[in-house]
Amino acid sequence: MAVLAYCDYNPDNEYLFEVMCGVEQLARLTGQLHQGADQRKTYDPVLKALRDWERAGLIIILRGFDPETRQYKAMRIWVRPAFFDGMGISLAALRDTVTAFRRWLERKGLRETRHTLYARHVLRIANSNVAQLDNHHSLKLLLRTIRRAVVGEDVALLAEKARLVAAIQKKQQENPREAPPTAEGRYHRWRNTQPAAVYLPLERRFRQRYPGMSGEVWFQVLLDNLPGEV
Repeated sequence: MAVLAYCDYNPDNEYLFEVMCGVEQLARLTGQLHQGADQRKTYDPVLKALRDWERAGLIIILRGFDPETRQYKAMRIWVRPAFFDGMGISLAALRDTVTAFRRWLERKGLRETRHTLYARHVLRIANSNVAQLDNHHSLKLLLRTIRRAVVGEDVALLAEKARLVAAIQKKQQENPREAPPTAEGRYHRWRNTQPAAVYLPLERRFRQRYPGMSGEVWFQVLLDNLPGEV
């Protein structure tokens, strides 16, 4: 199914299961894209299917309207876990799939590449006629809730936090007069060379996971998960 084939399964991204292509492309992939003599493209069966899935609580659709051009913007679509459940894929199996995908990215050395691709996706949306999430706070909360329900606690990142805390404390004990680590400075130097579409998703993702984290540990976690090397 085209919707699932183009679904984003990367748990490192801020939101899970976004359909990473437009409705027109979905129509083309399913053979439902028609073009009349006036060159106007139509894909009514696809739009109807999306509306039906939305009403059934299987997908989430974000729509937008541009008051200046008086035109509707391209919609954004996220697949709900209920969609997978209807296909016989339980939440536990879905979690295993997402975890396996992350491990595959790590084995292939593709996590940074995926970070970059997602950052470009966010930047493209910000600069194009696509519905924006900025002011839809309830929807953002819902998408985060879905991600949390699927991914759960990120054990690896929690372990990394504990390791960093222990390493910093040990270094401070061994060298009490030594200046503290400069993770904050290194991070800000990197941040100043990047577009907002690259560093904001990174900061939001880890702030949601560790709302109480601060200081050198916080900046070191960001450094260890950059889409590019510092």
